[in-house]
Amino acid sequence: MIRTILTILKDRYPERAQRVGRFFRAKELTNINLNLCDKQQQRVLICYTNMLDINYENPCHANILHATQMIHYFIKRGYCVDFCHYADRAAFKFLGHHKYDVIIGQGYSYKEFCAKLNIPIRINFVTENHPLVVETKYKERLDYFRERHPKIKTNADIKRNGVIDVEQFMISTHSILMSSDFNALNFKEFNELRQINSNAIYNEEWKFPIADIAEAISENRGNILWFGSGGFIHKGLDILIDAVKELPDISLNCYGIRKEEYSLFDKLKGKNIFNRGRINVMSETFNREIVLKHNFIVFPSCSEGMSTAVATCMAYGIIPIITKECGLASASCMIILDDFHITCVRDAIQKTLLMSNDKILKMRQDCFKYAREQFSLMKFDESFRIIMDEILGI
Repeated sequence: MIRTILTILKDRYPERAQRVGRFFRAKELTNINLNLCDKQQQRVLICYTNMLDINYENPCHANILHATQMIHYFIKRGYCVDFCHYADRAAFKFLGHHKYDVIIGQGYSYKEFCAKLNIPIRINFVTENHPLVVETKYKERLDYFRERHPKIKTNADIKRNGVIDVEQFMISTHSILMSSDFNALNFKEFNELRQINSNAIYNEEWKFPIADIAEAISENRGNILWFGSGGFIHKGLDILIDAVKELPDISLNCYGIRKEEYSLFDKLKGKNIFNRGRINVMSETFNREIVLKHNFIVFPSCSEGMSTAVATCMAYGIIPIITKECGLASASCMIILDDFHITCVRDAIQKTLLMSNDKILKMRQDCFKYAREQFSLMKFDESFRIIMDEILGI
C-alpha cells in the first residue's frame, strides 16, 4: 500500500512522497564505527538498499546480506560509515554537511551526493544490466506480449528499470558490476569496471538430501517452478505461462508474484498454473514444497544484473532453465535457452521429460555444489575485499 501511495505522489508531489517515504522506510544509518578520538578518520557513504529492521534469520532479499558485508569491510578498514537508501530524496539534507572520502552505491541519492560534493572516490554499484539494454529488451518483451494478448492491458506490470542510468557511469570513478561476462560486454564503453557475483539466500547447514531427491525425481517430472518477484513481463512469467498452457501434463508453480501483478496473472493463467504466494527460503516449508517437488526452475527474464532468485534455487540443487540475460555465467548444470519465445521455452521443458533420472540427479548435485561455491556470502565478501583494496590502493 505504501509503495502504491509513493508511486502516485512522487511525480506530482515529490516533497510529500519524500516525507511519506522517510516516515515508513527511507531513513539513514549514520556514524557507524565513528571514532571521536581520530580527527583524520575517513568517512564513506553507501547508497543502497533498505537496512532498517532487518530480519537476518529470514532475509527478504540477498542484497541486505551483501550490503551488511559492505559495511563490515569499511569498518575493518577503519572508516566511519553512513548508509542511506538509494531513492531517499531527503538524504542530502541530513548528510550533506559531511566530508566523504568514498561513496559507493546507486540511484537518486548516489547521483545527488556525487553532484553536490567533491568526493574523490565514487563507485557505481551496478545490480542491473546496462540501462539502455534493459529499456530495449523490455520493450521487445512488451511488444511480444501485446502481439499475443492485444486485449489485455499491461498497466499492472511492474517496470524493472530506472535505478541505474548512464549518468551514474559518467560521474563515477569506478563501477562494480554484479553481472556475468555476457552481460558485462554491454558496459564496454565505460572504464574502470570490475565484476562481482551476488550471493544467494540459503541455509548453510542444509545438506543435499540425495536419497530423498533421487526418490522424488520421477514423481516431480511434471512440476515446473517459477521463483521471482516484481516484474511480470520483464522476468518472462507471461511467456512461461503461455508455454505451459500448451503442456497440459505440466504444472507450473509460481512463487513470489507481487500482489500488484495478481490481476495480470489471473488473466493469463491456465488450469495447470498456480500462484503459490510468497515463501520463506529458510523454512522447512521451502524444502518440502519447492526443493523436494521441483527439479527445474524456468526463468526467461529479459534482463538481470545477476538473478539472485535463480542463484538461490541453484543453492538448493534446482536446475535452472534460463536466458543468457539472467546474468549467470553458463555452466554444465544449467540449461540456457536459445531465445525467449514460447516455442523455445516449451521445447526446453519438453526435453526435460526425456532426461534420465540419473542425469537429473547429477545435474541437481552439480547445481548445489556450483551455487554454494559461486554464490556464497563468503565468496562475495572475499571478492568485495579484493576489489575495494585495489580501488583504495590498500
